[in-house]
Amino acid sequence: MIGAWNIGELAMIAIVALAGLVLAVDDWRGMLVAWALMGTAGGFLLEQTTEVPRELAGIQILNSAILTLLLYLAGRRAQTTAPKTLMARPAVHWRFRILAAPFLYILARTVVIQFPLPVASPSLLIVTGTLIGIGLLIATLSRSPLKAGLGVLTMLNGYQVFYLSIQDSLIAIGLMAGMSLMIAFLTAALILVRQEVSA
Repeated sequence: MIGAWNIGELAMIAIVALAGLVLAVDDWRGMLVAWALMGTAGGFLLEQTTEVPRELAGIQILNSAILTLLLYLAGRRAQTTAPKTLMARPAVHWRFRILAAPFLYILARTVVIQFPLPVASPSLLIVTGTLIGIGLLIATLSRSPLKAGLGVLTMLNGYQVFYLSIQDSLIAIGLMAGMSLMIAFLTAALILVRQEVSA
């Protein structure tokens, strides 16, 4: 039987791998699927952590599903008239983008081992650092508003994983979910505005 620590480690590796796919994949549907699965894996990791109530893990999964649906609807509408707004490839080669995810994971793991913080478990701190790094890379390398928005949301997801492990205030959690929803709405609006300009 796999222990709770091993399950958490597998969830952590799955989150990093899926974030790396969001960084490396150019197809907008593939990006959204990888990002939605990353949010689900993040909720599962939170569920394995004893200090996090299970309801918060459910909120994380539900929030990812709602945001993915919103971005998919915006992408679907943009695809019918101006698909280039969704498929703008970054200047950096995909091989570099694939190698960036494990590098950031190793960097975050090294930092957490060298400078441990008692406020959260090491696995959550590693995921936080890796997602913030990958999200920043996605946002800065992207030419399409969808991918840039997913980069910002990935950074926010990394912070949420850490924040939900130390804070269970429903008001604060609601504010963070509202911030994610606002970023998703702005991303969808940018997609549709760029679609009208390109059409």
